[in-house]
Amino acid sequence: MDEFIFNVNLEGMMDLLSNHLYSTPKVFLRELLQNSADAVNLRKTWGMEEEPRIDITVTENKSLVFRDNGSGLTKDEIHKFISVIGKSSKRDSRDSSSFIGRFGIGMLSCFMVTSEIILRSRSAQSPEKVYEWHGYTSGKYTVSEIQSDMPVGTEIIINAGEKYAEWFTLSDIISAVRYYALPLPYPVYVSDGSFTARANPLFNKTSTSDRENVLTMGRHIFGTDFDFIDFIPLESETGLFSGVAYILPFTVSAASVRNHRIYLKNILLTEDGSSILPEWAFFVQCFFNTDRLSANASRENFYRNDLLKTAESEIEHCISSYLERISIQNPALLARIVSIHGNALKSVAAENERLFKIFMPYFNFDSSFGIRSGKTLMHYDYTIFYTTDADTFRQLRPVFCEKDELLVNASQVYIKELICMLDQLSIAHTEAVSESLLDTFLEDPPDADDYDYLCAISSIALEKYDCSVRIKSIIPAQLTSLYTINTDGQLKRDIEKSKQNSDGMFDEMLDAFSEELSADSSSVLYLNAENPLIMKLADIDDPDKIEVCAHIIYIQALIAGGFPVSPPELFIMNENLIKLLEWGL
Repeated sequence: MDEFIFNVNLEGMMDLLSNHLYSTPKVFLRELLQNSADAVNLRKTWGMEEEPRIDITVTENKSLVFRDNGSGLTKDEIHKFISVIGKSSKRDSRDSSSFIGRFGIGMLSCFMVTSEIILRSRSAQSPEKVYEWHGYTSGKYTVSEIQSDMPVGTEIIINAGEKYAEWFTLSDIISAVRYYALPLPYPVYVSDGSFTARANPLFNKTSTSDRENVLTMGRHIFGTDFDFIDFIPLESETGLFSGVAYILPFTVSAASVRNHRIYLKNILLTEDGSSILPEWAFFVQCFFNTDRLSANASRENFYRNDLLKTAESEIEHCISSYLERISIQNPALLARIVSIHGNALKSVAAENERLFKIFMPYFNFDSSFGIRSGKTLMHYDYTIFYTTDADTFRQLRPVFCEKDELLVNASQVYIKELICMLDQLSIAHTEAVSESLLDTFLEDPPDADDYDYLCAISSIALEKYDCSVRIKSIIPAQLTSLYTINTDGQLKRDIEKSKQNSDGMFDEMLDAFSEELSADSSSVLYLNAENPLIMKLADIDDPDKIEVCAHIIYIQALIAGGFPVSPPELFIMNENLIKLLEWGL
């Protein structure tokens, strides 16, 4: 059987890398930094005496010279690792965890921005020889021994392709290195021949306060013109990661995307924190490094495995523990965080028991007793009533206040979920205000029988609105009536309104929707037996006059409750007011 060797189309490989594997061709610089970092770390395991460093020189003709004083390569290693696509160049060492790469395509990424790569290397293991490798996008390469006084390490020369020449400037390279390799523990110097700068400067202490120094570091890392509220140390108990989560000083959406700085072995892996940060940690911006997690094929995110799940759990614990700690040690700080991120935090507190107990005391709720904190609700010994309808709350507020009962306005998003969470966790008893509850909550007057005729005639008058009339004693007495409607009843009103505003084309369909609603899809108008007007009406035995007043009181109750009033209903009220005037005159 004959054996053959695969032929690799290098141009096709470049298309795969640039259009499918890497997010941007600029990533070639990250790959060079990774290779250099690995080479330096390898040489350190052999007992490196000199200080490790990486030097990058940008020349006028838009070329890049990339040097490191790492382990270097022998001729055999150049053939074995550099010239074989897809083979990892990471050699055995006493500390394999210090290496970043796994897929051996780092050098190949340079072909995304150039058609030729020159590599020169002097190996620490055989320093008597220097080798030069020339690689071309055609797939050809040469290796030769050269005379050079270069020190131990590797030098790579890249001439920018015309399309990418604008990237090969001093400022752009410094910015890219700072972005990709900020946490590297040894310096990366960038020079244009006349000026040299350290691209990954260590942050000097500018204050006697450690807290201020860390916050200042955060501004440098993310290039912000604002101050973070505070920072959360991200220190893994098992040594999986180390870093800082900065708390943003402005409101953000729970669905917003934040640009983090997440490094793998001191080289940038991703700005996307979704693979490792908890979903609810949208109010922080993170900077951290990990040595033990693994990268995926593009080295632009983490490879999902059990170790990543452990890291996710530990990061969530770090942030949650910080919040619990400041809720005890610095409640004013937590109150400030909630005041800024409150709406979004409500969404996560409503689904997470631990976060609920942290944040709930700092949320504010509109109630029949005025604004009350979540802490007050958590220590309330009686039933907490709530309604998800703002108009119903507005109507019932004075009633519940007079009765010294707590009613919460749960019409805003997530408030109902938070109130119900109190009951689910057995912290407090809560109950929704329904028509049946309201009917039992309001007291029957002692002389209720005296109002039977008034209620009967009024119910007949309002039958076409699916509204029944009942008598109750309501405090305050100034309240003439109270209108309530259930969900199906409100839907029925909306359907009727739609029919009035349409040209009749959809009447049949709307009628079909209406027929599917439950039989008790109705509303109730409670007349107040304590109100002087209702008392006077109870003494009237003229059904026509009662019907006229019932229509007027019904429309007034709708308006007072903030319910939409249709033009026909307004017409009926005006018509009945005219009848009252005519009777009076």
